[in-house]
Amino acid sequence: MTKGTLFTANFARAILLLTLLAMPVFAQTEQAGITGTVRDGQGGAIPDTLVEVQHAETNLVRTTRTSDSGAFFIGALPIGNYSISITRAGFEPAELADIRLFVGQIRTVDPVLQVAGRSDELLVSTKINEIERVSSNVGGRVDQTQLLNLPLNGRNWAALLPLIPGAIDPGTSDQRSVRFSGHGRDDDNFTLDGVDAGGISNQPQKTAIRLSIPISGIQEFKVDSALSPANSATTTGGQVILASKAGGNTFHGEVFNFLRNDIFDARNPFALAKPPFRLNQYGSTFGGPISKERTFVFAAFEGFQQRLGQTLRGFVPSALYRAQVLTRNPVLAGLIYSYPSGTQSQASDSSTDVLAGLSPQKVQEYSGMIRLDHRLSPKTTAFLRMNIDRSTSDVPLGNLRDRQITPLKPMNGVLSVTQVFSRTALNETRVGFNQVLSRTTNQTPLPYSLAVTGFTTLNSSKTREEDDTSISFIDNLSLTRGRHYITIGVEARRVFTNPGSSADGTLTYATRDTFLLNQLDSVTVTSALPLKKLRKTQMFSFAQDEYKATSNLTLTAGLRYQYFGVFSEKDGRAVPFDFAACGGLCAPGTPFSAPRKNDIDPHIGAAWTPRALRAKTVLRIGAGIYHSDGQLEDQNLPASNDVPRYSLSSGQVTALAYPIGDFLAAASGTLSPRAQNRRRKDETSSQWGVSIEQELPAHFTGTVSYNGNKGTHLQTITYQNVIDSLTGKRPYPQYGQVEYRTNDSNSTFHALQLSVRRNLNAGLMLAANYMWSHAINDGSLGGGEADAIAPQNVFCRACERSSSDQDIRHFFSTNSVYELPFGAGKRYLAKPGVAQRFIGGWSLSGIAIARSGKPVNIRITRSAADVLNGYNMSQRPDLVPDVSLEPSSGQTVSGWINPAAFRAPARGTFGNAGRNIARGPDLVQIDAGLSRVFAIGEHSALEFRGEVFNVLNRAQLGDPSGDVTVPAQFGIIQSTVNATPIGTGTPRQLQFMLRVSF
Repeated sequence: MTKGTLFTANFARAILLLTLLAMPVFAQTEQAGITGTVRDGQGGAIPDTLVEVQHAETNLVRTTRTSDSGAFFIGALPIGNYSISITRAGFEPAELADIRLFVGQIRTVDPVLQVAGRSDELLVSTKINEIERVSSNVGGRVDQTQLLNLPLNGRNWAALLPLIPGAIDPGTSDQRSVRFSGHGRDDDNFTLDGVDAGGISNQPQKTAIRLSIPISGIQEFKVDSALSPANSATTTGGQVILASKAGGNTFHGEVFNFLRNDIFDARNPFALAKPPFRLNQYGSTFGGPISKERTFVFAAFEGFQQRLGQTLRGFVPSALYRAQVLTRNPVLAGLIYSYPSGTQSQASDSSTDVLAGLSPQKVQEYSGMIRLDHRLSPKTTAFLRMNIDRSTSDVPLGNLRDRQITPLKPMNGVLSVTQVFSRTALNETRVGFNQVLSRTTNQTPLPYSLAVTGFTTLNSSKTREEDDTSISFIDNLSLTRGRHYITIGVEARRVFTNPGSSADGTLTYATRDTFLLNQLDSVTVTSALPLKKLRKTQMFSFAQDEYKATSNLTLTAGLRYQYFGVFSEKDGRAVPFDFAACGGLCAPGTPFSAPRKNDIDPHIGAAWTPRALRAKTVLRIGAGIYHSDGQLEDQNLPASNDVPRYSLSSGQVTALAYPIGDFLAAASGTLSPRAQNRRRKDETSSQWGVSIEQELPAHFTGTVSYNGNKGTHLQTITYQNVIDSLTGKRPYPQYGQVEYRTNDSNSTFHALQLSVRRNLNAGLMLAANYMWSHAINDGSLGGGEADAIAPQNVFCRACERSSSDQDIRHFFSTNSVYELPFGAGKRYLAKPGVAQRFIGGWSLSGIAIARSGKPVNIRITRSAADVLNGYNMSQRPDLVPDVSLEPSSGQTVSGWINPAAFRAPARGTFGNAGRNIARGPDLVQIDAGLSRVFAIGEHSALEFRGEVFNVLNRAQLGDPSGDVTVPAQFGIIQSTVNATPIGTGTPRQLQFMLRVSF
């Protein structure tokens, strides 16, 4: 049997196993469901009862009948408002109205019917609970009230992710900064209308993309931050599930404009003057029927233009130092002249000036979305949606005068068909398309990056091309069998990535003194990479059963199979590197690695509503095994090995100096390809949790939960073929030091979470979350993360074990919308009059976030000759005994960490300071909005809103420098946590909005 035939057989067996084991849930996509038990006045179950639900926006009708136990379930419902009709011979018909279904929600409704003849009116003695009585996952949702009314700095929907229970935001409140339950950012999974909506090579979208999913086109979104069910657990981290807006039976739309100007803003505390800033974000939406109750359309357009004088602060050579370099080594003129001149001298450091100033930042983006919904028949519905985005950013690169220009073209679409086979069987089929086309150009004077300890690094003039596409086919079958609600599903995804780049490299000088002497410490050079065509296939399948054991106890069991596949290069131009199997470079076309075929993940959960607590309390428990593919960009290393990649160090090459051409041509052992473990294991996460949710007075619900996880086989960066300290030679002398990515890292996470929420009721929406947590790892990537640093000692990964770079012990968020109780339809001044005209229609909104400080890793730059085996990356200093890490005078911007607490290690030894032993500043921010709605006739309105970000104008400080090599710069905070004009962490800013809706 061939390998291909064997894989097909194994995969078929896994699918069969899933089908047979399915104790047979409605797939937790963006759609919703209604479940419950119909009983009589004595508590007895009423079987064979007709249950009919009707969608208020489109009049879509779905029906089912209760089982012998009186249980019913209707899934795959569009989110929105519903009415329920319940009829059974011998009982009075009953109706429930205004039942709101949120994204991904399964709402529990337990009607009690009256015996016929005992009532003269439609009656159902049922209280609709606010608590979630079915699922055991941890997370939350953001609804239309929040999307429309909360103050958002930059109007990026991802800025609302920190409001989800289980989220932490160490920085700027976007897709690339928010993480969930201790996982890396590439452990997250983003879907829009059930199909892939991530950045493909990386899960989060690129920084310059804000409108690929415009906020005006989102109906709601939810996030499972932990314990995702088997039907949605594509990765180990947060499952972010977005639902687009759809048209209905009535026409509606809006036109809006958000305006910002620096005349209303506060100055950045590190800027000499307030930079010029203009931001204009505008758009419109329109939705309604093409044919009532049959065909509907919704369209949205958004655009923004942003101009900012971005604050720069960096360290550059002083005029005195430049003159010394030119006198001693004129060959360095091209390098020294590449640094811009400084603006401030330093009395404590005559070699270095500070560069402080402004550099223009220009960003523009235009996004459009259209969605068509059509009812093909009473039992078949379909929709087609397409999002197209065009973005161009021209922004500073780093803190000097370098620039980066990036045009981006994201696109996302889906075609979905839902078929109701019977009252107990339903099938959903979807075809999805996701694409991100990217071009990046660095505008700098040097072909290589220049890193001189003590000066801000100069970037290389690298260009990069990256075209990423994923195409998905998804099919989910939902069945109702008595008390079982079964979902069986499969997804096949084909991934295309086409990377290419120009030549690149880095020149590294260990100190300013060695630069003066032109004594290079290390050099890396990579030749131009022709455009590659990488392809891989991923397969996911699941079977899940939501079993209503009793009317107040739901058990969930699921099994998920994941096959992530392995990249291959279409034209066979990739060259894997494997010392063990190939002795180095393998033959072109050799498989990147062997795919894992046994990722079978069990998931279990229970939700119990004790009757003794009057159905106002839910106890939940859950556990599961999860696998993840991690960052795809970390799996393409063989694609860059068919072009030369060199690595030289002073420990290997005598008198290494600039220019480097002769050294690259003459020195042996300089070829340094990139290697990855060709027997890699997929990232694994074991998760568990328990929670209690309580219905509280005044329409509030409160939740207390604990959840934890253990990560294994996490992606790791390290290096091979380092110099043997005994022989002074490399094990494979024909090669240099080789970057190696493998899967031998571990992590742990524990969290206590408290949350309270009130959905909009009587004009008030309020939610608040607090989490105490501790995230520990050994410097691993997770799915792709900033922790991804090589170890200090390549032979001791365990020595890196410490708090994660993203370990935030305390995180709090709250948000609210309050419609003041004055005006038409309100408690006070409801009648028309002068007072109503002036006082009615006002509302308040706000967001507050507070977190403790992030870890800061203390580093030291050391010459390769001073370190065992010539490996000098990620080095740390020694700790001075009995000296506090905090300055005796207290922590300030100019002195956050005590430099006297550290010293350089002895030659040939490693520093004894642990990783991430210091902490940066905390962050507290309050954003607020005040709006007024003016009615224009019966169906239209004009809204004016003013928003203030960082109301208290608190200086949101970034982390201090952790490089102790230059004491004059060590421990100094040089910037705010956010250097951009949008998101969390900016100085106080004002924004004004005008919106006309109909």
